[in-house]
Amino acid sequence: MKKLLFLIASLSLVLAACSSDKEEATDTKTTGATSTEEKANPAADMMNFYLSISQSINEVDADLNAFDNAQAKDSLPEGAELQTMRENAKNAAVNASAKVESLEIPAGLTEQQDAIEGALAKIQEAYTMKSEALAAEGEVVVDEANAKFQEADTELNAVLEEVGLVGSSIYNEVSL
Repeated sequence: MKKLLFLIASLSLVLAACSSDKEEATDTKTTGATSTEEKANPAADMMNFYLSISQSINEVDADLNAFDNAQAKDSLPEGAELQTMRENAKNAAVNASAKVESLEIPAGLTEQQDAIEGALAKIQEAYTMKSEALAAEGEVVVDEANAKFQEADTELNAVLEEVGLVGSSIYNEVSL
């Protein structure tokens, strides 16, 4: 009887070990397939990354947008209030540039990495130009910075279209 119980216990252990090996093998296969699918879908990677660009910038650029909107409507305040508004806008531009610099391009976009890096560098440069214009004395002129941002916008649209997505305007998404 002891031999029979020992045999049953041994078989139970063997069966339990085999079934857990099968589950691990299934999990490995599933994980491998998911990783392959993720890498094989640059459109999804690009869409998520593109959205993260505007979200990251919008987290810090409210004061810059407020200044730009007030300037466009010729409704800038005067004196100390204007200086505070300019300083806040300048800081927002610096922070936006830092946010863009901290973005990491997804691994699934290796073929588009150079184009994306170039566009991000232009966005950073545009924000740097805006912060310099805001720090300078006199009227704030950001036409060149906006043109630089538009170049980046065009480059990002080319990448969107390359991966099968419809073009958009990152400039419009962050200038609200």
